[in-house]
Amino acid sequence: MRLHETGSSTDSSRGQLSLTVVEAAVATLLILAVTASFALTPPAPTTTAPDETAARAATLLATTPADGTGTVLGAACGSEAELGTREDQLLAILASSLPDGAFVHLETPVGSVGTPPPSSARVGSAPAVVPECSATLEVWYP
Repeated sequence: MRLHETGSSTDSSRGQLSLTVVEAAVATLLILAVTASFALTPPAPTTTAPDETAARAATLLATTPADGTGTVLGAACGSEAELGTREDQLLAILASSLPDGAFVHLETPVGSVGTPPPSSARVGSAPAVVPECSATLEVWYP
């Protein structure tokens, strides 16, 4: 009588993936999916009213000293060229006081800086007044 072999030659050349490895891969993908969902969620909406945010930003802008005498806003209102030169500085000052997701538009007598708000945006505005300039600051949320 001949003994029956438990496996044939074709079965021994084919490998099987361990169930533990499959479970570990599924668990890793699940953890990555949950982590990605938290990482990609949009920032929480701001609870501060746009007018209050604009007032704080306008106060900061009106009180930030320039390199020489006066304020950055006063120096920027000197001419269109000076406004263009100081545009990045003005936007950096304003960005430091704004919450995430807020945009800014500054209208001066010599020009404007920032992005004008669309008609569907929540907009808050405040005056930014210095001896050399009177400007209007708009803070808006899409």
